[in-house]
Order: sequence, then structure tokens, then C-alpha cells
Amino acid sequence: MTSNLRIALRLSLYLTLLLMMIVLLVVVFNQEKKIPPLKVLIGQQIPTLVVEDLRNEPSSIKPIPGKLLMLNVWATWCAPCRHEMPALQELAQKLGSERFELIGLSVDEDEFVVREFLIENEIHFPSYLDRDMSEAKGVFGVRMFPSTFFIHPNGALVKVIEGWQEWETPEMIETVRNLLP
Repeated sequence: MTSNLRIALRLSLYLTLLLMMIVLLVVVFNQEKKIPPLKVLIGQQIPTLVVEDLRNEPSSIKPIPGKLLMLNVWATWCAPCRHEMPALQELAQKLGSERFELIGLSVDEDEFVVREFLIENEIHFPSYLDRDMSEAKGVFGVRMFPSTFFIHPNGALVKVIEGWQEWETPEMIETVRNLLP
């Protein structure tokens, strides 16, 4: 064999191996990850949630007669959660309290950290703790933080929004306003 033919064969072999590796990587990285579904469906009745207030006292969250309940599941260790909290406060102020109630459900373990964050950022809507995530994971099947659940006064889940949002935008305000009873 001539040296040119050997070089061509080696180059062909290397290119084939490279192509096979690229195909393998594409297949591996493009496989859809199996994300478990939420445990609640639109229209499903949401049970009363057993939580703690920020003084470690037992409390509960349940539908409020005549009001849309917007439940935001968040944590202080979640950067997108921290980022959207001021916008949630602004949304709550714009929509008022006549037909709307925003409640935060923190999955943090330390109530002091939660209180400090809320005070420093002038967040005034009610917040509760779900330290063991029994409600966030057990009832809702939360898959990411933040996750926001909209509950009709009759207790039915009407909408779920997962991930960080710009709640103060006119589009988001209108989206929430359209859910009001």
C-alpha cells in the first residue's frame, strides 16, 4: 500500500469514528427526560393544606369564599423564586384583595430565613411553611420551583404555572385577572 492510501484509510476510519461519537452524543442528549406529571389536574379539588405559619404554629391553607387563591410554592434558596417575589407583591397590590388572595408556601426549613427575606424585600402577602414538602410534593407533585397554583373559591384547581414569571407585566396581570371569580 502506498503511504497516501494508508493516510486516506486512517483518515476515513477517524472520520467514521468521529461521526459515530457525534451520533451517540446527539442520541444521548436528545433523549427526553422523564418528568413525572403533577399529582393534581385542572378541575381537581384541592384539599386543605396543613402547614405552619412563620411562628411555627400549625395552620392551614384552603379555598377562600369569593376569591381566587394564588398559591406560590417557593424557597429562599431558589434564585428564580427570590427574583419573582417583588413582582408577586406588585401583582397582589394591583389586583387588590376583593376577589384575589396571594399566599406564599415556602419549602424552607428555617422560618427565620424566610421571615428575614420577606421583611428585607417588603413582601407583605401571607406566607407559610411546608418544611418537609408534604404538601408541595405530596399533594401537588411540585416538579420545579417556583410553581404557582390557582385555586377557584370552590376548591378546584384552575391553572398551574411552573417556573419564574414576570408577574408585573400587563399580559400576566391580564392572565390572572381572567381567572378571578
